[in-house]
Amino acid sequence: MSEFKNLPSGWKVMRLGDVAEKSILKNRNNLIKLVLSNSAIDGLVAQNEYFDKDIANKENIQDYYIVDLGDFVYNPRISQSAPTGPINRNMLSKGIVSPLYTVFTVQDEILAKFLAYFFKTIVWQNQVKSVANYGARYDRINITDNAFFSLKILLPPLDEQEKIAEILSTWDEAINLTINLIESKKQFKKALMQNLLTAKIRFPQFKDEWQETKLGKILKERKAYQNKGFDMEHVSLTKDGVVPKSERYDRDFLVKDDNKQYKITRLNDICYNPANLKFGVICKNTYGDGIFSPIYVTFECCNELDNDFAGFYLTQNDFIQKVRKFEEGTVYERMAVSPENFLRFKIKLPNLKEQQKIAEVLMACDDEINLLNLKLENLKKQKQGLMQKLLSGKVRAK
Repeated sequence: MSEFKNLPSGWKVMRLGDVAEKSILKNRNNLIKLVLSNSAIDGLVAQNEYFDKDIANKENIQDYYIVDLGDFVYNPRISQSAPTGPINRNMLSKGIVSPLYTVFTVQDEILAKFLAYFFKTIVWQNQVKSVANYGARYDRINITDNAFFSLKILLPPLDEQEKIAEILSTWDEAINLTINLIESKKQFKKALMQNLLTAKIRFPQFKDEWQETKLGKILKERKAYQNKGFDMEHVSLTKDGVVPKSERYDRDFLVKDDNKQYKITRLNDICYNPANLKFGVICKNTYGDGIFSPIYVTFECCNELDNDFAGFYLTQNDFIQKVRKFEEGTVYERMAVSPENFLRFKIKLPNLKEQQKIAEVLMACDDEINLLNLKLENLKKQKQGLMQKLLSGKVRAK
């Protein structure tokens, strides 16, 4: 335990097995049907709701471990959010988990609350890495029960454990409140869009009837091309919009022709993937000028169409589902809406000033949501910083 020799006054080092007991009770009678999954981001979740996968009715679950309320579950699957696998407490409901997981109980509630935070520190992660065997599965850690329960935990006095947990739970409350507020704002915006973009709600200064028009009269396909390696950045089109090309979306190694032509997209273009429209891959280009795969389609807006209004109208789910009537193809994964058919679709359009007013209101909603997301990220960073200081004793909770 030499790495913990400079402990704060009153702190001690113990092995996890000294305060935790492994749960080995299995679902032998198949009475429990709620299968839980341990997510790095969302904690213990109901698998059938989270992954839309009902294992309880398809697989033998007699060997699944029973998890009571308050039990800890360790998932050896690693991710960017949990580089040594997440450990979370079950605060959802009594259920069962895969036998790949490790389930354990800490009887003292104050200690359990303290450990729930300690398991997310770098101190804990470094210990897991020191005994981990990554084996054949690059995304999983193999660790024996003996090694796992021999890992060390730093324990301040009981009253300081309680105070630390209280401080960090305050940040958790602020984070959860902000998450709920963001979701509320998104639902408000969704309802507002539905009403504003269908003329169910109108601003009193606008009286003109909305006019039906083909998209081909207000959108023009951009068919400009360029080789890679010139002044334009290589970008990708994803569900998140136009984004910089990353390793995740890099398929250049498949390109055998050095003279391949890439399609040019400009700021404020409307872009979509003909084969992935069903998955919501359509956006207004807010990133900037770039080149991407020629399989994508990019439109510029004509003078009668406001760019921001088009960005809201053409990316709403109601519009996507209606324009999908033009999908063609015999295999679902390859069914696509061609740009020619896309431009045949008719919409009802307000005049330019009303378009701009609608876009202005919806952009204000986006600004508010973006500010809340920024606040959320700051709260998470503050909590992470506090955890590393409080749970290592660098800063004492008085």
